[in-house]
Amino acid sequence: MKKLLHTSVAGLLIASAFPAFAASTVDLTVKGLIVPSACTPSLSANTVDVGRVSVKDLNQESRTLLNPSTLTLSVDCEAATLFAMKATDNRTDSSANAGEFGIGKTAAGEPIGGYGLFLDNAVADAVAVQTIVSYNGGTTWFTHYEDDLWQSTSLISIKAIGTASTPIPAKNTLMALSVNPFIHPAKNVTISEDTAIDGLATIEVKYL
Repeated sequence: MKKLLHTSVAGLLIASAFPAFAASTVDLTVKGLIVPSACTPSLSANTVDVGRVSVKDLNQESRTLLNPSTLTLSVDCEAATLFAMKATDNRTDSSANAGEFGIGKTAAGEPIGGYGLFLDNAVADAVAVQTIVSYNGGTTWFTHYEDDLWQSTSLISIKAIGTASTPIPAKNTLMALSVNPFIHPAKNVTISEDTAIDGLATIEVKYL
């Protein structure tokens, strides 16, 4: 009886491991898109220098806001192209809040502060346009307003004013990029020596 039982169980296991109608092939699809034109992003200045900041000038209990800077961000394409932009924070280990970019750490390993990026006054091919944002890789888009942070997890594109939030192609696009730096409350930052403010972000064009 035991021998018969064991044989029956073994037969069931074999049947489960090898289905009667198992497929003998599997498909692999490789997709993409080769675009006929390339786009180049540029900034009116590649460095924002906040100068020397004295510890005694820092707010003890709240952020110290440093002077903001406004740059011109341009995207120039060889032909009208559907594109989006992504800003990558290269100092993510020192950013304290979602949506803000880091500026390095103290010798004690404390985040120094950060900066927010804001976009405004977008113009594409000499016509005013509206910036739009996607938080899911370009599947859905929403209006991006001038007081909305440009988050490193999002994509930014443009749309015609007064229309649905759908990206439009453009050849030459420019907009104002505001950089708003700050230092964390002095009570949270140990500064016992010269400490570099060292933020670095990369702006990349993504083709849609």
